[in-house]
Amino acid sequence: MSLQDLILRNFWLKFFSVALATVIWLSIHYGIQNESPMSQLSINHLLAQEYIRVPVKVVTTPGDPRVFTINPTEVVVIAMGEETALRRAANKDFKVSLDLTDFHSREATPMALESEAPADVTVQGISPSTVTVQQVPQ
Repeated sequence: MSLQDLILRNFWLKFFSVALATVIWLSIHYGIQNESPMSQLSINHLLAQEYIRVPVKVVTTPGDPRVFTINPTEVVVIAMGEETALRRAANKDFKVSLDLTDFHSREATPMALESEAPADVTVQGISPSTVTVQQVPQ
């Protein structure tokens, strides 16, 4: 069998096989490159997700005499990280705050919350993500 027969016999089948192999290789290659850092943890460090109930802290300017009602007063923080890091982080390490320094409405207004967590823990979400704020008339 000549070299020309090896290449040209079933040429389209061979061409399709090489093209398909290239597409599969490229998809795996770029999938590994775009992987999130949280999923690159080794097998020894188990990834865990925890739901933590945290009170909402209201932030205003010092000496601000206004009084606010917020509903709800507690939210659930969905945290993800290594199991040991989540055990080390107590409820006091998670903070959910509501910045009302520029709030001037007299009506009930939904506002977004901000969260803080320890460096080795990622906050996946807050439930609910907004609270209703109303200034109490004086």
